[in-house]
Amino acid sequence: MSQMLFLYLLFVKIAVFTFGGGYAMIPLFQSELVDTYALLTPQAFADLVALAQMTPGPIGLNAATYIGCQQGMAWAGIPGGLLGAALSTLGLLTPSLILMTAAVIFLEKFKNNRYLKPVLDGIRPATLGLIGAAVIFFANISVFSAPVQTLWQGAAGRFGLNWQGCVIFALALTARLKFKTGIFAILAGSMLLGIVLHLF
Repeated sequence: MSQMLFLYLLFVKIAVFTFGGGYAMIPLFQSELVDTYALLTPQAFADLVALAQMTPGPIGLNAATYIGCQQGMAWAGIPGGLLGAALSTLGLLTPSLILMTAAVIFLEKFKNNRYLKPVLDGIRPATLGLIGAAVIFFANISVFSAPVQTLWQGAAGRFGLNWQGCVIFALALTARLKFKTGIFAILAGSMLLGIVLHLF
């Protein structure tokens, strides 16, 4: 049960320091789950976030539920996985529930508070930085440092460039910016391209 409490408090901690939505959570997830506690490898974490993006619901909650289930199983058997998933999800929700309840109660009082605006002005750039850190992390995992998985070598092989990831990134970016392709179509197409390209 102490492990379950640890899991709950870990996600409470992540939620308390998150401002700006699911993508701003990713560097905090990486710091706590990969770097500090080694609950996941970098590759496993990247795969987890990709799955969390493709499943219905907010990315942060999906990731917390999956990690809680996985770690719960490791600690307490299959029933523990369900408990771990529930506690991780609840841990991520607890600070938001408390803060949103307080915001509703005290909205009028804080709406024109002269101290609140400078706080928000300071947090917004930090949120942008966290999202930028998430972009760099996934570029490093999927494009720049991933091993080349084919016989094709040359400069890409020397620099550890994953050509499949580069092709998928370029096509997805072009489809979104030039042809205004929908996000769902891009995700589905990227998944199929990933399967096809890694067969070569």
